[in-house]
Amino acid sequence: NKRWQMTGRLWAHFFSLLGQAIFLFLFGCIDKNTGGWPLALAMLIVFSIFVNMAEGTSYGIVPYMIPEELAVVSAVVGAGGTLGAVIATWSFYKNIASTLTSLKLHAAYVAFWALTCFLMRWDHLGSMFGAPKVPVHEPSAVQAEKNIEDGASM
Repeated sequence: NKRWQMTGRLWAHFFSLLGQAIFLFLFGCIDKNTGGWPLALAMLIVFSIFVNMAEGTSYGIVPYMIPEELAVVSAVVGAGGTLGAVIATWSFYKNIASTLTSLKLHAAYVAFWALTCFLMRWDHLGSMFGAPKVPVHEPSAVQAEKNIEDGASM
């Protein structure tokens, strides 16, 4: 946490989303002729691991975004994930006849969101490519650490 700070969290988030997209795409490429259910199950297990990683990295970023409004940011992120699932279901699975095509399109959708990690930047936290503009000892960073410590002690 002290060495990589937000830069490390964003890279971890990017790789977890990218892995999710890759294994969802691979899962969408499998049919009876290309490996059958054993290979599909293996891809699904690895995909699920990346999904859990992405969820964890999301909530590893949340406490630092706006520490003063931790509850609001957590609620928006949680609701955003639920809304994203509804959008993906209606966009990719309700209107497209081929399930395999739907899975591949959904993988592209996840990959798009992985690429947005490159655009994430906070003045007090930095980005994937650089340190914060404001020194780490600023009140917002101190407050974020305090919020995490308070949550861990509960």
